[in-house]
Formats: sequence, structure tokens, C-alpha cells
Amino acid sequence: MTREIVRRSFRKWLSGVVSVLAMYLVMGTWAIAQQCSSGPNVCRETAPGGALLHNANSNGDRVWTTACGPNTMKSGLDPICQQISSCPAAGGFGKFLQAVTFDCEMKHFDGYFGLDGMTFGILDWTSNNLPPVLKAYHERNRDEFDEIFGKLNMPMKDGCLDAKWACDNNKKGNLMCDANFHDAFATAIKTADFQKAEVDFALTQYENRLKRFSDLGLKTEYGNTAMAVLANNLLKNEACQPATWKKVCAGQPDETKMVDCMLDQYAKNSCRGGPKQRSEERVKAIKAVFAGAAPSENIHPTADAVISCSNSWGTASN
Repeated sequence: MTREIVRRSFRKWLSGVVSVLAMYLVMGTWAIAQQCSSGPNVCRETAPGGALLHNANSNGDRVWTTACGPNTMKSGLDPICQQISSCPAAGGFGKFLQAVTFDCEMKHFDGYFGLDGMTFGILDWTSNNLPPVLKAYHERNRDEFDEIFGKLNMPMKDGCLDAKWACDNNKKGNLMCDANFHDAFATAIKTADFQKAEVDFALTQYENRLKRFSDLGLKTEYGNTAMAVLANNLLKNEACQPATWKKVCAGQPDETKMVDCMLDQYAKNSCRGGPKQRSEERVKAIKAVFAGAAPSENIHPTADAVISCSNSWGTASN
């Protein structure tokens, strides 16, 4: 009996040590994307102060676009995303990527179009995210970065793209419509090292979302990944707070059942905003990712582990 207690205590201690080491390794690999901060807002303005358009789309919703386009990207399978999402080494991040991209068909590593003035990359980033992504790319391949972007003479501040420059040029539509910038960025985003830099920054955002909801005390990939996915565009009212869902769902027999209940609360209260169907689709995507998946606690994969999952770096989406 005493030996069994000692063994259990040791296993619990060892599990804690492994978790701390995993977090340390993750911090080391995605810290390069933390060296430059994202701007607080997307800078958008119509004439005369800017050059963006703000018109209704086919659904009647007003959206920000550029005059030159393209302003949308056709759905199609992204091979890098697909490999990462099906790779055990990518852990919860791979499943996060699968859910937020709707099975790797709606967002792409080489995506670049004019929604919001500029939308790009595997998580549909906007112009205010340019500084950390470009910094991560520069850290991975300085020579290639200089060869592609050096001729543009973009203003850099403390090694980071000047956020005001990104803001002003997005309002003017230049991040899509200026031929020199467009050619450079379209070239860069198809390179292997730019796409790996996207992993650096995507992991940063994933980890920040996990930290945001760490007080929930969730332990599984399912629970943590679900909250990381739902964090995007989550409404701020009381009914849409994960802590509220957890209280409502208290008494479930295990974490899986509790998270199922929390997802149902998200959909019930339309917490993604807009029609209820949007929230239901998000929940459906998360549950589909984990349907039949073996339980796992691989929540904090490193960038190296994620990158090792794909042999398609530098490949265009279909």
C-alpha cells in the first residue's frame, strides 16, 4: 500500500515536471514571434482619408475590401495544414488548426487577399499582425527576407516593421494594390521559411488563448483546444463567458462530457455573434475534429514538432 502511494506521488510529480519542461520548450521556439507586438486594431478608412471600400456583400453585410482585389480566396485544401492537423506530434495545436480552418479548406498558409485591406496566412491575419509575422520570417531566413523585402525600404523600428506605416498603408489599400509590395509579399508567402514563420506566430496566438482560459483548469487536449478555438470573436456578455458555461455544466461525470456541455452553451447563446448557425457550425467543427480521437494531453507542442509534421513547406494550396 505504501509503495503504491509512493508510485502515484512520483507519477504525479513527474507529470508536473514534464508539463513545465514542455512549456519551456514551447516558449523557446515561439518567442521569436513575440519580439514585435501586433497593432491593437486594423486600420480601415474610406476616401478621402483612405482608399478602402466599405460595401455590402452578397449577404447584405458591409465588408472592408480593396479596389484592386482579389478580396476573397476560394476554398481548397491546404496540404501543409492537412498534414499538421493529422499529426500526433502537433498535439492540440494541430486540432486547433483543423477546427479554425474548417478542415484546412477555408484558410491557407499562402492565403493573401484584400478583405480588411489585407488578409493573409493560415489564421487569416490582418495588417496589424504584419510586424510579428515579418519578424519571425526575418529570424528564420534573414538573407531571403532582405532579398525579397529589402528593395521596399520599409521603415523598421527596433527590428520591427513600424506599426504606423502598416496602419497608414492598409488604409490606403497599398498592402494589396501597390505593385511593388504586392509582388514582394506574394513571393514571400509562398516560401518555406515564411510559412514556418506562420507556425511560430500561430503557436504564439494559440498559447495566448490557452493562457487566457487557464483558470478553467482544463487538462485535456479536447478542453484546451476547444477553448482556444472559441476565443476568436467570442462575445463579451455573461452568457458567453467560459467560466459561466463551466458553472452551468458542473456535475458532469468527466471533462469530456463537461466540455460537450460547454460547447452546447456556446451554441445556445450564439456566442460567435451573428446568426446562431455560425456558432453551431463552429461547435460542429470542433466536435468533428475530436470524434474518435484517442484522449491526449499533448497540449503544448513545439514549433519544431509542428514543422516536422509536413513535407510540403513552400507548396501552394489547392
